[in-house]
Amino acid sequence: MRKAVLLTVLAAAAALVATSATRSSAHGGNPQPTIGFIVPQGSNGFFMPVEKGALSAATAIGDHLLLNGATEPPDQISAVKSMIAQHVSAIVIDNNRGPGATRALLPVLAQARAAGIATLSYENRYRGSVFVNPSSPEQYGQALADALAQQMGSRGQYAVVPCRPAASIVQTWLKAVEAYVPARYPGMTRVAVVYGGTGNGPEGTLVLRPLLKQHPQLRGLIFLCPSESWTGPPQLIRAHEVGKIFTAGNGGGCPPLDDPVVANSVRKGAAQMVCGGDPVALGYLAVWAADYLAKGKALTPGRYDVGGPVGTVDYYAANLELRLGRPLTITRANLGQYGG
Repeated sequence: MRKAVLLTVLAAAAALVATSATRSSAHGGNPQPTIGFIVPQGSNGFFMPVEKGALSAATAIGDHLLLNGATEPPDQISAVKSMIAQHVSAIVIDNNRGPGATRALLPVLAQARAAGIATLSYENRYRGSVFVNPSSPEQYGQALADALAQQMGSRGQYAVVPCRPAASIVQTWLKAVEAYVPARYPGMTRVAVVYGGTGNGPEGTLVLRPLLKQHPQLRGLIFLCPSESWTGPPQLIRAHEVGKIFTAGNGGGCPPLDDPVVANSVRKGAAQMVCGGDPVALGYLAVWAADYLAKGKALTPGRYDVGGPVGTVDYYAANLELRLGRPLTITRANLGQYGG
């Protein structure tokens, strides 16, 4: 009887091992993490390439991606609670609804972490979550300068156009440009800092004619705010200054660059527009990071080789920030890809 019982136990154990081996082999020897990824739906074309990048990363890594299209904070809270109930391994969520929405989401994201689920955000940060950031303010200011320098052949007079009243980030970009250009492009000379009005789209109030008259040798303009990036280049088109004066501007929430006025300025060579980063690469990086944390690894300060469309990135532990680090410049050559 004892021998029969022992054989039964051994057979059951063997069956359990065989079943476990079958499950593990299907996922390359490791359990397949499920990543909850909230990608708002609607008319904002930014999120479609984010989703594309996320799906690409999940396929490459071998994760299951649980997509949710919640847009408004109450729906996003419900989505996070549902993902907690489904025991996902990590949750990635956007943050672009303002301070009130940020405060509303913090408690439920804390609940997820208390349940052992890693949380990550993109676009903007949530306290306590890893922030997958396209680029730093300094990198963005430098990208604006690079875009203008490339058009000017790194030589000649240029002016910087901030706006006011404006968020403090505009002054950070201005300082970045002022520090970077003399060191990187000694052949370029800043002759003016001219403040325009605030706002988006057609609300910019800058009039370029007096500036052009005061500086007849001017060859370039850096527009730090979307308002002047929208309204400045068309003035150069009307004044027949395209090809003589070049501009690099803040593209706002691009890509896509789908405003017809802005797209026309780029198409006619009157402007190049700088975005925080490529959303495909951003989505890919977010899933890679979620997978990394879901497998029990800890991000530590330093450089990581992500592969795919991302390459190498840096992690800054003080800010829980994983930085893609490459702003995207939309030109006449790639407008078809990023124009919306």
